[in-house]
Amino acid sequence: MDILIETLNHALSADMLNLGLSASIFGVLSHIVLLSRITVEYHIYTLLRLYISTVVAIGVAYLLVTDFTPRDIFYRIALITSTFNLGLALSIATYRAFFHRLHRFPGPWLSKVSRFYDTYLAGKNVQYQNELAILHEKYGDFIRTGPREICIVRKSAIPLLYSAQTKCRKSTFYAQAQIEAKNCSVHQTRDVEDHRRRRKAWDRGFSLKAIATYEPKVVSQVDLLLSQIDKNPGQQFDATRWSMFLSFDIMGLVGFGKDFNNLKSGVEHPGIKAVRDHMTFIGVLCHVPWVLNLATNIPGATYLVAEFYKWCEDEVVEKNKNLDLTKSPQDIVSWLLKAYIEKDISAPPSANALHEDARAVLIAGSETTATVLASVLYYLAKYPGVLAKLQCQLDDAMPGGSSEWTYEKVKQVTYLDDVINETLRLRPAIMTLGSRVTPPEGLQVDEVYIPGDVIVFVPQKLLQTDERYYVDAKEFVPERWSEKKEMSHEGAPFYPFLTGPYSCPGKSLAYLSLRTSVSKLAQRYDIKFAQGETGWTFENKTLDTFTTGLPPLNIEFVRR
Repeated sequence: MDILIETLNHALSADMLNLGLSASIFGVLSHIVLLSRITVEYHIYTLLRLYISTVVAIGVAYLLVTDFTPRDIFYRIALITSTFNLGLALSIATYRAFFHRLHRFPGPWLSKVSRFYDTYLAGKNVQYQNELAILHEKYGDFIRTGPREICIVRKSAIPLLYSAQTKCRKSTFYAQAQIEAKNCSVHQTRDVEDHRRRRKAWDRGFSLKAIATYEPKVVSQVDLLLSQIDKNPGQQFDATRWSMFLSFDIMGLVGFGKDFNNLKSGVEHPGIKAVRDHMTFIGVLCHVPWVLNLATNIPGATYLVAEFYKWCEDEVVEKNKNLDLTKSPQDIVSWLLKAYIEKDISAPPSANALHEDARAVLIAGSETTATVLASVLYYLAKYPGVLAKLQCQLDDAMPGGSSEWTYEKVKQVTYLDDVINETLRLRPAIMTLGSRVTPPEGLQVDEVYIPGDVIVFVPQKLLQTDERYYVDAKEFVPERWSEKKEMSHEGAPFYPFLTGPYSCPGKSLAYLSLRTSVSKLAQRYDIKFAQGETGWTFENKTLDTFTTGLPPLNIEFVRR
């Protein structure tokens, strides 16, 4: 024991140069032996505890076996930690820049050594889609946007990454809030089998039979919006704000069976406002998922969204008390809860996962649809000829006006879908933060081989506005979908709801909401920019947050 204490005393009492050199070498070895061999995102808390415990242990050792003063001990510990961190950082940077399996791919050199540069680009103007466009122009179709991340701007990558036959799995990008599959929402789980099972409960909640029961709820909320417009003739409406009101109220009824009353009050529910206010923060920090995970687990860090979280949890608890399992569920969360109560194979694996799913229902189904609706109104106001053509086709389908409106008739108006699809092409609800996946065994994309166990993604907006695939790709031309198909080259990429096993289950509900709201608004009103509104800010200051963040858009609805 005495020999051990003497040896420790000798090591700790080394001169500052040798002490710092030893610590830096240990930092290099820590990277080579440990960190390079594990998925850090899944061990971040263990590693932090190990790091802190080691620093504390060194401090205790100094106090117990050496005669240094507290100030000298502090300086020595500061030297040890700083040189260890420096050695670790230099080893990581050297490996990523010169020896990593992606080192031959072009991209900003800072992106090669750290995800924080990508985070900087995302937060620079909160328009990451524009930054990717610049990188694409400079570096080509394959861009290294992180130490182990590749952005691919090729349509040929889509079936390889996202089809039902893909071997790719969700990447560590989804380790933003929860690491363990048993606590994740179905959107965040990386466990392929877990996702496949749980998706079945979601698909029941979004089946055609279920959608039919949601239709009256959607129609009632759109009619409520029309009544609010009729009460205030000549008044300008912020299309961004009121689209959000409508979408959240619809998802409140369809998702939970509860009305948020945004449309009636004209005031955004505070819980929803808190979530939307956090979208920029999430959209930037999600580029470094482990940092976002740490940030959200700091006590009190999520207090601004606590009301929304509690609302969702309380609603699930209340439904659990009153759910009649003998009757078919009338909202999406009830379908998930039914599977959970009956211990169905498709059930969320824990109460926490159920609550995460409930929150995902509301956020994913509301923000995205609202974004698209506001963008459709922008284009109808900007292009009066498109609006007139749509109105003409709606009038032909329902010559008696709104009294003859039915969803079945609306679905026959093909130009309505053309307008919606063209909007989804130019302004997708999620521009760049779509599914990031990992090919476990490598992937051949045309002439380029992508090594295995890296993160790969295709930026949706950039690909859907690529001149290689669309004629006048950045122009709003709804006719390209039916009348002028020559304006879209064969197999042109279009995947606003993704494809394959990770496609959005709410696609049918989204089209129901959009067809209903756009057809009713266009049938009843002429839609134009309000006085002083040009639409420039709406077009050019859109934010690429977790979902797309829209500036205000002042619209005037004039009764036809």
